[in-house]
Amino acid sequence: MAMKKILITLLVLAIIGAGYGYYMYNKPVESLESKNADVSISAEDLIKDYEADENAANKKYLGKVVLVTGTVSGVTTEEGKKKVSLETSDPISSIICEMEDNKEVSTLKAGELVKVKGMCSGYLSDVILVQSVIVNK
Repeated sequence: MAMKKILITLLVLAIIGAGYGYYMYNKPVESLESKNADVSISAEDLIKDYEADENAANKKYLGKVVLVTGTVSGVTTEEGKKKVSLETSDPISSIICEMEDNKEVSTLKAGELVKVKGMCSGYLSDVILVQSVIVNK
């Protein structure tokens, strides 16, 4: 009888845990639009910091809301997500901003100066900002 109570209790806890996990997995991500930036920097300085010392730059920017000012080099769509690339002086590196929504991105043109706020997720020859929003054009 005691074993049956333990099994029922474990089953109930497993169901509650699975429900909570499902909720957290599907929970909408809070928009960065109303958040203040932790750091404001130019696209050029951001890429230079990462190229000079990736570990130090990660401590400064990784997981933080970064406001980047730069010139648009292009807008692409990958897997239904719009991505805005910002120019740097390094021909093989840029700032890739994965946009939170697509409403203001369609009006962007190459060569346009823009401010983008996003969460820095690291460096892989390009600096990646996720959940990005256009601050102004």
